[in-house]
Amino acid sequence: MISMDFGNYHFYKVFEIDDIFKVFKERGIHSYMLVDGNTGKGILENFEYPETLIDISEVQSLKYYKFDQNLILGANMCLEACIALFKKTSKENCDFSYLGQFVPHFEVIAHIPVRNIASLAGNLMYKRAYPHYQSDVFLLFECVGAVVNVRTNDGSIVSLSLPQFLNFDMQGCLLMNIELPPLSEGSHIFNSYKIMPRSQNALAIVNAAFLLRVDSKNKIQDSSIVFGNIAPDFVHAKETEVYLKNKNLFSTATLQEALRILSSELEPEENPPEPSPAARKKLALGLFYKFVLNAAPTSVVPPTYRSGGELLTRPVSQGKQDYQTDPSLYPLNEPVQKLEALIQSSGEALYANDIPPQPNEVFGAFVLSTTHCGEVDKVHTDEILEIEGVIAVITANDIPGKNSFILPGLQLEVEDEEVLATKVKYYGEPVAVVVANSEELAHSVAKKVRVTYKNVKNTKPVITIDEAKKDSSRYANGEGRVTPTSRGDNVTNIIKGRYEIAGQYHYYMEPMSCVAKPVDQVLEVYDSTQWMDLTQNAIARCLGIQENKVLVKVSRIGGGFGGKISRNGRVAAACGLVAYNLNRPCRFILPMQTNITIAGGRIPTLCEYEVGVDDNGKIQYLETTLVQDSGCSNNDNVTTYTSSSFANCYDPSTFSVKTATVLTDLASNTFARAPGTCEAIASVEHIMSHIAFTLQKDPLEVRKINMRADDNDLPDMIDTLKQSSNYEERLAEVKRFNESNRWMKKAININVMSFPVIYYGNFSVYISIYRGDGTVTISTGGVEMGQGANTKVAQVCARQLGIPLKYVHVISCHSFVASNNVFSGSSITTESVCYSTIKACDILMERLAPIRARMGNVSWPSITMAAGDELIDLTCSYMMKDSERGLEGYSAFAVSCIETQLDVLTGKFQLVRVDILEDCGLSVNPAVDIGQVEGAFVQGVGYFTCEKLVYDKNNGKLLTNRSLTYHVPLCLDIPVTYNVSLRHNSRNSKGVLGAKTCGEMGICTAHGVTLALRDCIMASRKESGHDPTKWINIAIPYDTESILEALDTNIEEFVLAN
Repeated sequence: MISMDFGNYHFYKVFEIDDIFKVFKERGIHSYMLVDGNTGKGILENFEYPETLIDISEVQSLKYYKFDQNLILGANMCLEACIALFKKTSKENCDFSYLGQFVPHFEVIAHIPVRNIASLAGNLMYKRAYPHYQSDVFLLFECVGAVVNVRTNDGSIVSLSLPQFLNFDMQGCLLMNIELPPLSEGSHIFNSYKIMPRSQNALAIVNAAFLLRVDSKNKIQDSSIVFGNIAPDFVHAKETEVYLKNKNLFSTATLQEALRILSSELEPEENPPEPSPAARKKLALGLFYKFVLNAAPTSVVPPTYRSGGELLTRPVSQGKQDYQTDPSLYPLNEPVQKLEALIQSSGEALYANDIPPQPNEVFGAFVLSTTHCGEVDKVHTDEILEIEGVIAVITANDIPGKNSFILPGLQLEVEDEEVLATKVKYYGEPVAVVVANSEELAHSVAKKVRVTYKNVKNTKPVITIDEAKKDSSRYANGEGRVTPTSRGDNVTNIIKGRYEIAGQYHYYMEPMSCVAKPVDQVLEVYDSTQWMDLTQNAIARCLGIQENKVLVKVSRIGGGFGGKISRNGRVAAACGLVAYNLNRPCRFILPMQTNITIAGGRIPTLCEYEVGVDDNGKIQYLETTLVQDSGCSNNDNVTTYTSSSFANCYDPSTFSVKTATVLTDLASNTFARAPGTCEAIASVEHIMSHIAFTLQKDPLEVRKINMRADDNDLPDMIDTLKQSSNYEERLAEVKRFNESNRWMKKAININVMSFPVIYYGNFSVYISIYRGDGTVTISTGGVEMGQGANTKVAQVCARQLGIPLKYVHVISCHSFVASNNVFSGSSITTESVCYSTIKACDILMERLAPIRARMGNVSWPSITMAAGDELIDLTCSYMMKDSERGLEGYSAFAVSCIETQLDVLTGKFQLVRVDILEDCGLSVNPAVDIGQVEGAFVQGVGYFTCEKLVYDKNNGKLLTNRSLTYHVPLCLDIPVTYNVSLRHNSRNSKGVLGAKTCGEMGICTAHGVTLALRDCIMASRKESGHDPTKWINIAIPYDTESILEALDTNIEEFVLAN
């Protein structure tokens, strides 16, 4: 046994079971934890270690298995070891063949790295401590009647059923093993299910396991029906189990009565952010029916119903990438690997938090408000400052300058926002900073700071657009609008509706981070920002110092998607405040929970519309208002983006588009990939689908008839994609599939996009050529955030100078080099810095022209050496301005073909195949552009389907504030077949170098997933007997809850053939 004393904490590593009990005797059992994989803390929002930690991961007598009559599993067997054992045993021992069904269920618990260390005991103990936890291990083991054996403090062994175990006092006891019983293969039917918000690494929305013991005539002798995530005290559907005894479940009459009883005893608890009780109940009933369809003899299942007994199965992903290149243009148009690819993939690339520890460094952490409205009365610091390692608690009173991280009038910023709130506007707003000598201590103590408030309103927060619209003081008309120039007179149908689009967290991999250190009377700042100018300004204003006393450096950021344009200013200002006030380096790194709470997100949008059309679907007039939820401030308003992009590829002459914003009691929302544009395009495409549905027309034909005549390459691209994707053949196959399958539905559609690209602001570049060997260093005002800006700049520079790409090196952005530059975003950063690079290179080449003419055909290093000898300036800066001739806006086009398959009984779907054709013009780097298209689409899949921000309706607290509860798509959620092509023989007549940007627009094609899912839903609703002409509202995202609600199946439909 190894022991270590850490003051208030004691750590033990034991190797024998008896040593565990020795520690209990020595240290007591009032505050301890047995530790094996230590994965459970990832499930808790707030986790603190007890006084005594006992590492039992090397106790081999807890990691065994053996057979007597039962299969005995050591309590500390990891889940991956169990999977291997279950596979082997199910094949070799027919009495344990049911373990083969355990395997796929265990394989969707967490993910492989977690399963390699997570133990059976840890999972079961967590279920015991937190009854809400939908443990898959507990579910499976309880369904088959497992028994656990526990050693008590006096050395005795107690055998318990799993329900008994949940109520057993485990203080000072040890879970030794689990016994799984044999179940004869011929007389037992077992299956289990786990329905998750995404395909892997998520807790269950509902999980279920079913076991039947039947006789030779299929009469049920015993049954075990277990559900998870219904209610903390719900395990078995006992009434249904009783009813089924001596019944033949495989008849419609018995099945219907069983479903009726099951429906009556399933009473899911309201437990946000979990889906609604109604959705979870509907899902549980669907799973029971799915089990019956799977278990029943084929003869009693109608042929069209049989696929309902199966879960969606995913083959291995496949795909193609297709693009043209012209070697004569290399290194331009060359698909070279991103310059940072190797150092990023190997972990060697440096980000803000990778700055080495500084002497005397301190760490900052925000104290967050616990009310959504009111004023800070007092931050109670006395007890906090007595904690060893705590250095200071900084409040708004300690700010020497302006308590704001926003400069009104700068770009789209219109009002101040407090760095540390004195008037709280949302739950979780920063009100103070704890400064400590370690990051862990700072964050831990920040949660303990007590803050009292005054003038607190005892009202529920306003968290939706509909709520905010009721209060005129929260509502403001937007600047963005489109006025119609004509109106048709052949109106035969008037269609009205609304389209609700929720917000989205940016989910960048690197949280908002900043390191600030005082050096020679200047504050050096390493920031994870998309906008160096704002960071510099925010810190200077907050501290009341000159801007030239703040130097900002950004090597790269780990994703931004617009979320680090203005929102990072608060973190930078707070970090600078600590460093300045204490005259010590400060490191300020937000944990994910804090980051997602204060960062805001994509701006939710409500589109209300009325459209008049003729019998062919041609729009005669369209009137719409798009209302956007700004959050608690009016900053980062995107209504002009929304109105200008709403027309998409359509003739806007009959469109009346108005915009508005509302204020809610939530964190201020902000830019997100294709801000406003994505929501606008999705809205007008929704309207086009509504028109087609109402008139029973082909949606693609309705789109075509409304397209604008000029500046529109989409008709040609549609034809190209229809051919390459085999659209017509697959459309016919989808129709045949739907006719043959009641409980599985497919759909396929073609979606179009025209993305308006405009240039704005200014971007600088600074180039230095070194005389000795001719190599080049570049620094730009464009922040590298994964979009490949640095790579394209290097390619352009090499092309312009006529040198090998290896000669060019792009270094960090620096506020000294790129002062006063606009933020990096809106997909034009790369083009803009490439333009500046071209201009700077042209100036340099002009300086070198006399030498080249005199020296003739000599090497590049010879030219630069001669230039150096003649004292020619080999450095050059250039700043691009949006007003420059040649920088005209243009349209970027894309077409996608999306095929989906929907499991009607569970609400789960699969992207069967996605084909995307995007016009990138003459791409500077097609490999980088393909990656942007692929990534943007998948980010859009998350936005439109599985990502959901859920707030507490009583106080406005964000409940989906962790990776456990906020679900981005993972590798098993991408299209099974994913083909991406860049348009051939394309060259942009505007813009830079004949290329077109592609960073943002890929997300705009993903809304087509919801249109395909809607077709699946409507096909099922028709067979359920719903009015096939009735359009239904389905809000974004199309998560499992929304889909189940829209499907609106009834248990009376769950029948067999007899």
